Amino acid sequence: MSYCIHLQFDLCNMLKMLLLVQLATNGTQLGLFLDRVGRANQLQCLCLVHSSYGTQPEFLNTLQLDLHLENNYFNALPQIISTELSDWQFNSLIDHQTVFVILAANTTDPIIDLHAERARDRRFCKTLFLLRKDEGARALRTLFEYLWLKGFRSALVMVGRQRLYYMDPYPTIRVLQVSLTEDERTIFPSAERSDFMGYVLRVPVQIDVPATFWYARNDTESRELQLDGAGGTLIRELMQHLNVCLEIYPLIINGSNNINMTTLVYLVAEHHIELSPHQFTTLHRSMKVDYSYPYSVVPRCFMLPLNAPFPRSLYVIKPFQPVVWLSLLLLVPLKVLLGYLVRRCAWYSNLNLWSLLGVPGCLKGSNASIYWPFRLLICVTLVFSAFIIVQLYVTKLTSFLTVLLTAHPRITFSEFLQLPYPIVVLPSDVDSIVASFGNNSKLWHNFYYMNEIDFYNTRVEMSDGFIYPISTLRWKFLSLQQRYLKQKRFWLSQFCYGTFPSQFQLRIGSHFMEPLHHFELHVQEAGLQDKWRTLYYTRAKQLGYVRDFASIEHYERFQKVRPLSLIMISSIIYLYLFGIFASIVAFLLEFFM
Repeated sequence: MSYCIHLQFDLCNMLKMLLLVQLATNGTQLGLFLDRVGRANQLQCLCLVHSSYGTQPEFLNTLQLDLHLENNYFNALPQIISTELSDWQFNSLIDHQTVFVILAANTTDPIIDLHAERARDRRFCKTLFLLRKDEGARALRTLFEYLWLKGFRSALVMVGRQRLYYMDPYPTIRVLQVSLTEDERTIFPSAERSDFMGYVLRVPVQIDVPATFWYARNDTESRELQLDGAGGTLIRELMQHLNVCLEIYPLIINGSNNINMTTLVYLVAEHHIELSPHQFTTLHRSMKVDYSYPYSVVPRCFMLPLNAPFPRSLYVIKPFQPVVWLSLLLLVPLKVLLGYLVRRCAWYSNLNLWSLLGVPGCLKGSNASIYWPFRLLICVTLVFSAFIIVQLYVTKLTSFLTVLLTAHPRITFSEFLQLPYPIVVLPSDVDSIVASFGNNSKLWHNFYYMNEIDFYNTRVEMSDGFIYPISTLRWKFLSLQQRYLKQKRFWLSQFCYGTFPSQFQLRIGSHFMEPLHHFELHVQEAGLQDKWRTLYYTRAKQLGYVRDFASIEHYERFQKVRPLSLIMISSIIYLYLFGIFASIVAFLLEFFM
C-alpha cells in the first residue's frame, strides 16, 4: 500500500516537471520566434501584455530570460511589460515599429478588451495574441471579427501555443492557419493594402452642400445612388481606386435628409458603419471616433445681412467726392464776385492782369497784346480741365448705372452687438463663440438656437433676418447663389473665430485611414479639387440643393419689383433734369451780367 502511494506521488512530481519543461520550452520557442520577426522587420520595441491568470509564471519568466539573452534582437531595445493594473496609453510611449505580445487565457479574456483601449493609434502594429486555452473554429472567428472591428489589421492568434492563425478580410473575413516556419517578413498580415478586392462598404449619406450630396443615376436600371460634392467625390474616387464596392443609402432623421453630425458620429462609434462620407468642419471632436487628415483648416466668420442699396436717385452725386462738388460750386459765385468788383472799381493801372485772367467787363491796357501767349495758355488749361472734369463725371456715372451700389458696412464689435438680427447657432457652438470674443456677456442675448437640421437648411437658403456663423470655405460656395443679384443679400464680416479642420469621420483604427490620407495629398497636388469645384455647384443646382437667386421668380419675390420697371432708368431721368436746371441757371447769370 505504501509502495503504491510513493509511486503515485513520484508520478505526480514527474508530470509537474514535464509541464514545467514544456512551458519553458514553449517560452524559448516564442523568444526565438520574436527574435526572428524583430530582425526581419527592424522593429524598435517589444510590448508584453498579460493578465494575472493569462499565463503561467514559469512561462513568463522563461520568455523574459530568453528576450534578455545577448544574442536576442530585443536585448538592447525597449521592452515594456503591462498588466491589467496599468493605466497609461501605449501611443504616448511606444513607437510605430513595435510588436505587441498579448498573453490571454481565452478569447473572452478581459485583457484583450483592455489592450484594445490602451493601444489606440497603435492597433495597426504587429500584434500576437497567445491564447492558453485551445479554442474552436467558431470562437476563433468571433475573436477575429472583434479584432477587425477594433482595427487590429496585422494580428496573429496562437491557440494553445501550437497553432497560428491570421485573417484575410478582403472581400470578406476568412480565418486561415499559418505555419511557424513561414517567412518572418510576411508572417504578419500587412496593415496597408492597395487592392481591397471588391470589399463591400455600405455607408449612409445626408445632404451637406457643398461637401456631400447624392443623386440617383439614370443610366442604370436600378437607379444606383451616386455620391457627389467636394467630399463625396473624393470618397467615390478613392473607393474606385481601392477596388471597393461602395453602396450608399439616404439616412433620414426626423423626416429630414439634412446633415445630422451627432447621429453620424454615433453610428461610427457604435460600429454600425465604418466611415462617414461627409467632409465636415469639425467643431467638437469626439473621442469615440477617428478623424481623417485635415483637408483644409479654415476660420468661421459671421455672415451678415447686407444693408439696403444706395438710392438710385442720388447716383448723380456719386461720381465726385463732396470736397470736389464744393469746389466746383464755389467757382460760380467767385466768378460773379470778381466781375462785380471790376465794374465797381477803376483799376486801370492793373487791368492787364484781370484781362489776362478773363474777368468779364475788364478793359484791356495799351500793352495787353504782349501777354497773348499767356492768355492762350490759361485759356487752353481752363478748357482742358473742364473737359477732363466732365469726362470723368460722365464715365463714373455710366459705370455706376450698370450696377447696384451697396455699401459694405464697416462696423465695430460694439456695433455688431447692436445689430437687430439674432445670431443663429447650435447649442454646442455657444461656448466656443463666447470664449473667442472675450466672454462678452452681451453675446448671450443675441443667440437664437436651432437644431442641426433647421440650422443647415436655413443657412443654405440664406434666409433674411439672421446672422449665421459659417466657414470661409462654405461661404465661397453658398455666395455663388447670389452672384447674379444686383442687390446682394449677405456679406462675410471680419468677425471670425477659431480655426476648424474639414475632416471625415472614421471608425477607430479604420483600414481606410492611411489610403484616405495619401489620396487627399495626391488630389491636392494634382489640383483635382479645383476641377471638381467647378462642376459640383452646377450639379447641386440641377438637383435642387441650391439655386441662383437671380431668376425672374426669385427676383420678384425678394426685390418686390419687375425687372423692366422704369426705376432702372430713374438715374438717367434725374441726370437729364439736373442738366436742364444747371443750363437755366447759367443762362440767367449771363443775362443779368
